[in-house]
Amino acid sequence: MNREWILSSRRSRWATQLPWALCPIIFACCVSVAEAETADLTEAPTVAASLSQRFAAEDATEVADFQRHVGPLLGRLGCNGRACHGSFQGRGGFQLSLFGYDFGADHAALLDEHSGRVDTSDIEESLILAKPIDSELHEGGQRMEKDSWQYRALRSWIAGGAEYSGELQKLDELSVTPREIRFDREGGEVPLRVIAKWADGTREDVTELCRYTSNDDVVAEIDEDGVIRSGQAGDTHIVVAYDKAVVPIAVMRPADNDGRSIEPPRQSLHRVDELVQAKLDKLNIVPSAICSDADFVRRASLDVTGMLPSPERVEAFLADTSSDKREALIEELLASAGYAAWWATRLSDWTGNNEAQLNNYFPLRNYASQFWYAWLKKRLAENMPYDDIVEGIVLAESRLPGESYEEYCESMTDACRDNNPD
Repeated sequence: MNREWILSSRRSRWATQLPWALCPIIFACCVSVAEAETADLTEAPTVAASLSQRFAAEDATEVADFQRHVGPLLGRLGCNGRACHGSFQGRGGFQLSLFGYDFGADHAALLDEHSGRVDTSDIEESLILAKPIDSELHEGGQRMEKDSWQYRALRSWIAGGAEYSGELQKLDELSVTPREIRFDREGGEVPLRVIAKWADGTREDVTELCRYTSNDDVVAEIDEDGVIRSGQAGDTHIVVAYDKAVVPIAVMRPADNDGRSIEPPRQSLHRVDELVQAKLDKLNIVPSAICSDADFVRRASLDVTGMLPSPERVEAFLADTSSDKREALIEELLASAGYAAWWATRLSDWTGNNEAQLNNYFPLRNYASQFWYAWLKKRLAENMPYDDIVEGIVLAESRLPGESYEEYCESMTDACRDNNPD
């Protein structure tokens, strides 16, 4: 439960040192690292080689698969990105789904006779092949060479009839190795290897077909081939995306601190402390000692309610000699109206609660954002677990049970009338 987690973390030594907004992030990262270290990365002995090997020769006879190869390859080439054909308005009169998640729509767009992208009767004139190899013809510049494996893979699919069955193949697992990386210097490099395991039992090296992003380029950069290069000290995650899977890889470069002269804080038995300590050890960070009562009452009040404590509350807290006064303060703050109000505001910020994004769901200015905030505030006040709150957002349905689409439209129309007293 949220209150129990907050109470436990507030009793811990780390929560007295770190900004409260960072605690859930650090906690999540620690869990991610712990899970990565215990993951079973054993691969089956039969893993199909990468496309660059299978289409290295001009006489390669394999036909690339649309879902497994063509869509992801278009993503690697940048074709279905936000700045190109994946944008909401398309580019050059041609549109693909963003990052290629809609295989049916993309296949239909590619085979549209008016687009000229795929021509099975004159393969070499297919614009999907002709444009990316010609920097003058292609507004996005040259994306591949004519004698490249990328060109041969795309050509094989067109030559094979440019087929797509429309039946979605299930990706069971995307295994990325290594799952955690610790650099000891700036400029170090580590290549990733990505194996896709499909429901039919086949496994394939798809390292060259993934999209890679770094959450912090200052700490770690990654190129299109999946090679990570370390930067400044810190920690971040590299995100690997392929088909429906998104896998985060923890990347750290420990600080150049010499903590031998710093007296470490006393051992804590709180689980949050143990996880944070494991992460700090990996980053070579020595935490400071437990904060003073004056610091605690200020930090706890700001973190839990977003407000400074009153002078009277500070004086009372400092004068209190009981051993459990910090726990009592936390309970007091969590029971206050400020807790739900402040964290509903924070969660509204993180979930994009603004008129521009909510207009399509409730087209009345100011109301949608108010309703979203009120929804969050009510659940925080009731101490609903965070996973249940996320589930409520992700799996929400606008229609009431048994309500038809027509009835839903009528009720929403009535609700959006200017003269509606409700």
